[in-house]
Amino acid sequence: MAPRASMTYRADIDGLRALAVMLVVLAHAGVPGFGGGFFGVDVFFVISGFLITGLLVDEFRTTGRFDAARFYERRVRRLLPAFAIVMATTLALAAILLSPAELARHAKEASWAAAWMANIHQVWSDTSYFGETRESGLFLHAWSLSVEEQFYLLWPILLLAAWRLARGASGLRRFVPLATVLAFAWGVWRAHIDPLSAYFLPDARAWQLMLGACAFLWVDTRRPSGSGRWFGVLGLILVVSAAVGFDKSSGNLMLLAALPAFGAALLLVAGAGGVGRVTSALGSRWPVAVGRVSYGWYLWHWPALIFAALLAPDNLLVRALAVLGSFAAAVGMYHWLERPIRKRSADRPSRVVLAGAMGSIALALLALWISRVTVQPEEGGHAALHPIQALAVAPEYNHYGCDDWYRSSELRPCFVPPQTAGAPTVIVTGDSIGLQFFPAFRQIFAARGWNLIIVTKSACPMVDRPFYYARIGREFTECSQWRASVAEFIRDFDPNLVLVGSAGDYPFDAEQWRSGTEDFLRSIAGEGREVILLGPTPMLPFDGLQCLMRHHHEAPDAVDSPECSVTLVDAEWRGVNGALRAAVEAVPDTRFVDLSALPCPEGVCSAWNRGQLAFRDSQHLNPPFALTLAPELEQLLDIQEALESSQ
Repeated sequence: MAPRASMTYRADIDGLRALAVMLVVLAHAGVPGFGGGFFGVDVFFVISGFLITGLLVDEFRTTGRFDAARFYERRVRRLLPAFAIVMATTLALAAILLSPAELARHAKEASWAAAWMANIHQVWSDTSYFGETRESGLFLHAWSLSVEEQFYLLWPILLLAAWRLARGASGLRRFVPLATVLAFAWGVWRAHIDPLSAYFLPDARAWQLMLGACAFLWVDTRRPSGSGRWFGVLGLILVVSAAVGFDKSSGNLMLLAALPAFGAALLLVAGAGGVGRVTSALGSRWPVAVGRVSYGWYLWHWPALIFAALLAPDNLLVRALAVLGSFAAAVGMYHWLERPIRKRSADRPSRVVLAGAMGSIALALLALWISRVTVQPEEGGHAALHPIQALAVAPEYNHYGCDDWYRSSELRPCFVPPQTAGAPTVIVTGDSIGLQFFPAFRQIFAARGWNLIIVTKSACPMVDRPFYYARIGREFTECSQWRASVAEFIRDFDPNLVLVGSAGDYPFDAEQWRSGTEDFLRSIAGEGREVILLGPTPMLPFDGLQCLMRHHHEAPDAVDSPECSVTLVDAEWRGVNGALRAAVEAVPDTRFVDLSALPCPEGVCSAWNRGQLAFRDSQHLNPPFALTLAPELEQLLDIQEALESSQ
């Protein structure tokens, strides 16, 4: 008779957990060479599928049924107490260190995480998991826990049904692999058409947990052999190669996730035989020690890194201390909370499940209450804005319907009123940074009777090169198609003057910036038409609005805010500007205008400038502030010369 897998403790699985969590932490900490460390989450999913399926199959064999109360009681003791401690501590620190507006945002996210629906919140809020760390939520990482718990609401029932219909484990060995292949195909397809939701939702992730189930069913029916050691070597190669060989922009992440997922499955199979150097290494003292605290470290490391990024941007020492501090917190929580609770077994597990459900609801309601009361309500019942937050103004052209962002490649030019027949025309095109001087442009050209047309798409650079857009988790093909339409529109409309501008934070190297910009400029250049390329304005290493609210309860009386300032040298895009200058030199009738110093007088970029809000986030200028720069902007553009030469 074929051997059956034992669900007794395996040290190598703790070692595999250690490998997974270390890859995740290294990636989130921004350690060079570990751009694909987020694949460690995929390893966790496979481990969970392996262990849970093993426990369920053992129970089916013994009792022929599924004890839901006992199953979910173990899940409650495993997850909820540690999560509650991390959530309470994180929100308390946020209340001390962050502004009320920031606290409200993070508390709302915590409420979803406490309800084990963090992944759904991330999809609805259009989150970028790979975006700037300082812009992320304190509880974003809870999405993976939510995926597991949502999967476990259905998996035990489906597995028991398959067990009974197929009459035991032999039937499962036919059903589960086939279902896994179909689920994998579904996940890859979902990631192709909608990468964001596929990354966060359980339907696209189910195959990874099911792959763990396949690994268990394999070792449940086959005797370990000497070849198992080669499974371990191959599995380790697959996991590590995914972590160091790929990153967020490498393509279909669900397809690439097959590497670490299958690698984890092979390591689990190899470990069942207890042979091989890889299995021995994973089961040794230090990997096991790290693996035992991996859940706590996963919970603590992300908020620690977020606080570090918010309070000390780009400070490597603070980031390293955040990693070490989160590990120390995980060790303490494991010994003083997690291990004692796990050792207990309730006589009435249904009461523990009920208490866990009520506890999760209470945590969710508490976090939601914090998000509501943090900002004082106005008389009408709506949340009142922080006095500085109330100064932030959305760009006026947002209301014109010009910008369809990533939702389509349709070109939607906006003809800014008034439009005068026969008057000279200027077209301003670019992303939200290129258009942030719109109030100043409108004033400058309206005073001269020129027609103004804006053509814009957020997050779309005027660089004729494809690029990966982290916000949508794929190549921004709509941008490339739209940009081609812009060039065609400019050639057909034949304006007198074209202003072109983009942000400086796109993932291009110097050559791509130069050649891609040159190609776009050539596509819109024409005889008698002047093209002015605007350099990107500086980028603060922090969110200007949030920084001001963190340090000031009211609008500052001072001209600037030293607490929310940085030198121009540390904020400007010097390398990008150099590449743009080189591009302009190669295309006739084009000029480059460096705007770096415009919002940063005397070499200092401050979120509060000239007694008003200057930066409404890390790089976008507040429209009222941009309007005050109109006279200086006009001088930089040498606009009178441009008008005369075009007439």
